Amino acid sequence: MTHKWLPTVVSVIAVEDGGRLDCCDEDTAHVWVTVLGWSPRRAFLTGAARFVAASGKKAAGLVGEHFTARLDLDNPPGNDDTNGERLEWPELQLAPPIPVEWLDGGQGGDQ
Repeated sequence: MTHKWLPTVVSVIAVEDGGRLDCCDEDTAHVWVTVLGWSPRRAFLTGAARFVAASGKKAAGLVGEHFTARLDLDNPPGNDDTNGERLEWPELQLAPPIPVEWLDGGQGGDQ
């Protein structure tokens, strides 16, 4: 089986500032993100540090930012893995401007 490690849009939809996700987590700021290549309607909680580094913004300013990362689009995390995940974000960078109709995952947001 081949895997599709392709660039996809990762959008920050919320920021949480609080405790650690697990014993190995050094990041106390976290972001809720959606990954367009996995599902535009499913959110994942992950550490904010990589997103802060990629954008140059503080965690509180990340809401609404879009990034790209090269992810395995054939193997999204399972349904039990949406909270406190240790997701990796290969090649994470700020995305160029993206038309809004591309971000709704083909759901026709204006209909």
